This record gives sequence, structure tokens and C-alpha cells, in this order.
Amino acid sequence: MTTDLSIRPLELVDFNPFLEIQREALLLSPELYGSDYEWFESLSILSKEQRFEKYMNFPYQYILGAFAPDGSIVGMIGFTSETQLKTKHKCRLWGLFVRPEHRGRGLATQLIQSVLDTAHSVLDIEQVQLSVSTQNEASYGLYLRLGFTVFGTELHAMKIGSMYVDEYLMVKFLK
Repeated sequence: MTTDLSIRPLELVDFNPFLEIQREALLLSPELYGSDYEWFESLSILSKEQRFEKYMNFPYQYILGAFAPDGSIVGMIGFTSETQLKTKHKCRLWGLFVRPEHRGRGLATQLIQSVLDTAHSVLDIEQVQLSVSTQNEASYGLYLRLGFTVFGTELHAMKIGSMYVDEYLMVKFLK
């Protein structure tokens, strides 16, 4: 990984850089996200701000970003923990994206590992879940290398035009 990048939870001041990387992620990889570019762009700025603000609850619900020296976000991952008593031992990772020019340097691994470390040490999380497109071989392989296992497959998880996208449901046990 490039040493001039910093990793930290996004804050309210990161709203505009977040919008830029979110747009890029939705345009470059529509089959990887439940949201789509046209829907995202149709939201008012207030709606986008409200959606962003709900992830300003570190360490329980947040977006972790990798920042370049110029303040742009070059990678991100989302984290949401469960709040109900019977399920608060679980959490969910979502929205992993690294800009193409920063791929292949271990940044995705570092983002995931940072979230896993916080989930385990701060929140005492036992189980981390995620879903990944069966077409996304790079991310699927990364999750396997990091100790995630498949516990199911959701057929037709998304529909893009007339094409269906299946997703692997994956879990990693921290305890």
C-alpha cells in the first residue's frame, strides 16, 4: 500500500469527496451495489446528506475511508453492527470499493482488516457477514483469503436490466 494514504472513519466534512467516490463506484461497478447511479443521482442533496449522516456513528455504523493527501477518498468500506440484544454479536460489511488506480496494493485488505479489528476489539463482535456478487472474482478471492466462508447463495439477488446477479453470502467468525 502507498504510505501517503491515511485511513479513518468518514466525517461530515467528507461529504463531497464521498459523493465523488460513490458516483464512481456506481458507474464503474453497477453489478456490485444494490443502489444504482440513476437512482442515486435522482436523490436531492438533502436526501444524500441524510443518508450519509446516518453513517456518522463510529464504531457502530460508519464508512471507513482511505484518503489521498489531497483529501480525495480512494477507497471505502461500510460497517453496520446489529443493535438488538439477540443479534448484537453480528455485524455486516458492505460497499467495498477501491478506485482502479489504487488497486493491487493491499488497500482493500487494509480497509477490511481495520474494520474487523475494531469490530472485534471495541464491539466484541463474534460474526461478520457480507454478500458479494458471484461475478466479482477479485473480491470473492480476497474475502476467502481473509478467512470468510460461504454459507449460502442468494439467486437473483439483483436485476440489472434483464440480467440477474447472484450473490454469495459469506461469514467470518471472530470468536
